[in-house]
Amino acid sequence: MLTELAGEISYTVAELFNKSLCSGDVPQDWKLANVTPIFKKGKKSSSANYRPVILTVNLCKVFESLVIDRMIEHFEKFRLIKDTQHGFVKNKSCLTTY
Repeated sequence: MLTELAGEISYTVAELFNKSLCSGDVPQDWKLANVTPIFKKGKKSSSANYRPVILTVNLCKVFESLVIDRMIEHFEKFRLIKDTQHGFVKNKSCLTTY
């Protein structure tokens, strides 16, 4: 739906994102999430066999993605991430081998 309405809502969404960045706060609705337990495997009676799936507002996910992309660009431009950092770095394993 966001893609189909992009032309009509892009200006308003951009204003919302900019206001959020300038104020350092996000809309209250974006702070709410529905957490649903999804069964993995094993005994269904054990809570350890479930993983949480968090459903949030789609605009919040778009906003987070944009912020993360800019942060990574900044980190890479100024070489703020060491070569030995592998966790949460694109195209790298979370394990470092020497």
